[in-house]
Amino acid sequence: MSNFPSQSFDDGALIFSAGDVASHLYFIQSGTVEMLNAQGVVFAEVAQGQTFGEAAILQGGIRSASVRAKGAVTCTLMGAQEACELLHTYSPLLVTIVEALLLQQSMQNTMRYG
Repeated sequence: MSNFPSQSFDDGALIFSAGDVASHLYFIQSGTVEMLNAQGVVFAEVAQGQTFGEAAILQGGIRSASVRAKGAVTCTLMGAQEACELLHTYSPLLVTIVEALLLQQSMQNTMRYG
């Protein structure tokens, strides 16, 4: 992961908004982020060592949720193109499987959180 740039966000900073074009996948190096639905309601938290933003970079490039820093946050960013190339390096079938899983997750989130 050392080949990828890092970015820091202050408490309350909006990292991206629902409807934005997806440009990066984020790996949280420190801190926690909140995921917000279209009404601005927090429906999940993602903490250090986890990722966010992966669904949109594989499924057409539009963010389905907004993400906000909860406290100071530092993330490593991987570009959408780099992430897709990395997946294809391992197996084209892996891309199909991951996309199917993300679609299922997206449908469940929509049913649960609107």
